[in-house]
Amino acid sequence: MSTPYLSLAVSEEKLGDNAPVLFQDGIIRGMQSAKDLGFTGVEIHIRNPGQIDEDSLLAAEKDLDIKICAVGTGLEYGLNKLSFTSDNPEIRQKTRKRFMEHIDLASKLNASVFVGLCRGTAPDYASIQPYLERFAQELLPLQEYADSKQVVLTLEPIAYYMTNLLNTVDDCLDFMARPGFEKLQLLLDTHHMFLEDKDMYGAAFDKCAGKIGHFHVSDSNRRHPGAGNVDFDKVAEKLKQIGYDRPVSLEVLPHPSGTEASRLCMEWMRRYWQIGIK
Repeated sequence: MSTPYLSLAVSEEKLGDNAPVLFQDGIIRGMQSAKDLGFTGVEIHIRNPGQIDEDSLLAAEKDLDIKICAVGTGLEYGLNKLSFTSDNPEIRQKTRKRFMEHIDLASKLNASVFVGLCRGTAPDYASIQPYLERFAQELLPLQEYADSKQVVLTLEPIAYYMTNLLNTVDDCLDFMARPGFEKLQLLLDTHHMFLEDKDMYGAAFDKCAGKIGHFHVSDSNRRHPGAGNVDFDKVAEKLKQIGYDRPVSLEVLPHPSGTEASRLCMEWMRRYWQIGIK
């Protein structure tokens, strides 16, 4: 199996210690920090693609020899309050437009696009199904647009405390079985899997083989591997068993610092993918 991109999260804005982004306040600066630590990729978390200078990012990729693997969209929900399932049709329209801009950017970077928190949340459990229907109706034309641009969209199962829509691997696989979503991929995150999937180290991975477009490393407490209760050795072995060779990316709290958390994660990554650490 080929070595996946070993990646971490960076952002253009300063988001604070409660955001699972290791290097903040400058994407290119974060790319340099990731490269210095031995990483081979980054995922960029942005709130407005129109404010991103893609030519500068492409130049930095080349100069630093590091890949921008994915475009994270969670800030559109957390900071811009955009949602595919908002009761306000104007917000849903803005969300569709913004995601088209994310897809356009990802097309130029040859990166995937996350579909995460922007699914929103249903007001109560009884409303989950109609809100899922609304989400599917909003996402389908974007899936078609992404397909036309040869961009992979990745859908993330997210734990109960952040949303009540699509919490488990099974939830997402059922959603992806709808017509039109044949090219939609999974974004798995060990933090969310630990909380939501009963057989995290077995069936939850097995049924996803060939359907994972991006993978997040994050311990049960949202910190680096070894800080919580996830068995990351089992995780790595399972990724190898199912033949996963896409990005393995660190999306954790910058605790005790972005640099130290990154170093600790790279120590684990190095054991399985033979990447040097500095």
